[in-house]
Amino acid sequence: MEKILLGFLCALLLSGCNVKQPKQIEEWTIQNDPYYKHKKSQFQMLSQNTKYTTVMLGDSITDEGQWDELLDNPLVQNRGISGDTTQGVLQRLDSTNKSIKQVFIMIGVNDIMRGKETAEVYLNYLKIIKFFQDKNIKVYIQSTLFIGEKRAGNFNPKIEELNKKLETFTKENNITFINLNPIFAPNKILKKEFTFDDLHLNGAAYKLWAQEIKKYF
Repeated sequence: MEKILLGFLCALLLSGCNVKQPKQIEEWTIQNDPYYKHKKSQFQMLSQNTKYTTVMLGDSITDEGQWDELLDNPLVQNRGISGDTTQGVLQRLDSTNKSIKQVFIMIGVNDIMRGKETAEVYLNYLKIIKFFQDKNIKVYIQSTLFIGEKRAGNFNPKIEELNKKLETFTKENNITFINLNPIFAPNKILKKEFTFDDLHLNGAAYKLWAQEIKKYF
């Protein structure tokens, strides 16, 4: 009986060795996204270009803007990447062109929509700002835009919190904060007239955005 029991235990142990362990699901990061990788590699390839003096930096909301035409300025460079986060921006700052004199930044909504805490997003933002200040590049912080009604969820309170932190920091450190929300979301909800999906902007919105920042050129 003991031999039978011992044999059964051995067989059980051996069978357990063949059980496949479930694969661990990796946390999503923008750095693993093919679009991000492709855009980042292109920016690195173009980093020696000395034509541009202004860079628009951000996520899809920046990426979708035809900034040289909107601002009627061929020296404006678009460095938006759809889906990007503050951490994603930090990972590609090394491709900043040496000729850049000023940067307009809008980033953070994807961090918040993917569950990041406002404090973490804010700290990443400060690192981004420091990078440009260390290179004597003038920084303009543009408010993170509120989301439209269908997508708002519990995101807009966090967006408001982030903007308040950024506005306080900019005031204390003599940095220009450009609050676009009174234009696009006066009631803390992105107005339907400026979007087709409650997140991204249409042509009318980009026209107003460009008008608002032209004064800084």
